[in-house]
Parts: sequence; C-alpha cells; structure tokens
Amino acid sequence: MRFLLLPVLLLAAPVLATADPDPNKPVPVPSVMQQMVWENSNLSDFRLEGIVRTEKNLHPIILKTRGREMIYEFLKKPLQIRVVMTESGSVIQRRTSAKAEWTMVSGKARLEKILDSDVAYEDLGLDFLRWYQVRAIGADSIKTLPAWTYEAIPPVQSNYAKARYWVSSEYLAVLRVDAFNAEGKVIKRVEVNGVMKVGKVYTIKEMQISTVIPGRDLSASRTYIEIRKAEPGSGL
Repeated sequence: MRFLLLPVLLLAAPVLATADPDPNKPVPVPSVMQQMVWENSNLSDFRLEGIVRTEKNLHPIILKTRGREMIYEFLKKPLQIRVVMTESGSVIQRRTSAKAEWTMVSGKARLEKILDSDVAYEDLGLDFLRWYQVRAIGADSIKTLPAWTYEAIPPVQSNYAKARYWVSSEYLAVLRVDAFNAEGKVIKRVEVNGVMKVGKVYTIKEMQISTVIPGRDLSASRTYIEIRKAEPGSGL
C-alpha cells in the first residue's frame, strides 16, 4: 500500500488512553526501522485542497507534495510553508506570498505554533523519525493493526522532551505519536480519523492534533486538518 502524504495512518477516536507495548515481543533495531520508514516516505506528486480547523477558525489550504517536499498554502492568510525532508532532519521555510522570498524557520521559531492551531512548525517535518537517540519499546496493536513502538529524544531544542511513536509492521506507516514533557506526561498527540484512496495511493482525509492536559489524557484543544479534494500534479 502506498501513502500519498507523510507516513501517518490511524483510524482512531478522539484522544485515546496511552497504549501499553509488550517489551518481550521482538521489534527491528531502530536504525533498521528508520531506514525502512525513510524509504517508504517518498511523497506522490499531488495537489490537495482542504482546511485547517481550529477552535475558532477555518483556514482553507492547498497542500502540494512531491518527493521529499511539501508546500502548505493558506488561502486567506499571508502564509506559505515549505517543508523539505532530509535523512538528517527537515528544512522548514515560510513566506508571505508566492512572489516573496522563502526565509528559514530555525531555532526558537521552529517551536512556534502555526497561526491559532495546535501545530508547531517542528511538527510538520516528523523529525522524531530521524532522531538518533532512539530505543525500541516493544510490540503493540493500534486499532487491530500490529505495530512496533519506539521512543526518541530530540538532539536539538524542541517543545518535547521525548516522542513515543507506533510504526505499522505491515505498512511501515506511523500509526500514532505521543509527545511528552520533561515530567514524562503526554502534552500532544497526533492521530488520523480517516483516509481516502486517490488512484492507487491513500491519503489522509482527516488528521487530529491534540494539545493534551498533562497527566489527564484529555485534550485542552484540538486542530483538525481535513482534505476534501485531491488530484495528481502538484506543480512543484
């Protein structure tokens, strides 16, 4: 199965309780898993239309993807975001219009939230998949899909002290991500509520990003990314 967007697939209800991986079941060593997921994350050439839905606003967007590149265009805001994934991490840039120059988003700017959403710039590149300080936790199951579970610690400044993520052993797609604070409490969760098929590939139909109340496993706020139309040919 090929996935059009980032390697994320999860058919989930709103914020779930923390899963409990079995440490006695074997999983691939992190370096092998990381290489397999990287090879599987090449993006198809597509143009997608949808919205980013926050607590107070609807932001229409166009998302263009090809290879290791994504461009998010906010149609009613002077903002475009470009993400280029590399094996050592992501390069993130932004600009105010198609005619403006791209500027780097680095350092503390990567930790900022995008508009009024629960999504930070650093979230877009899925860098946790390429952090080198990573350990295998065990095997698990997410919505009946068998998965390998890992924890990774960021090598650079981040909003998160660590990330725990579940990788489908069948599709090599990330099924779920929990991000933790320094006290070991979940503060953000990423999950997908639906997918749709476009030609021979699958893309996200609705993704949910939740800011979680530490220690309570309840969401303080949620942002939804909804894709309503997809067609081949991004123009990138």
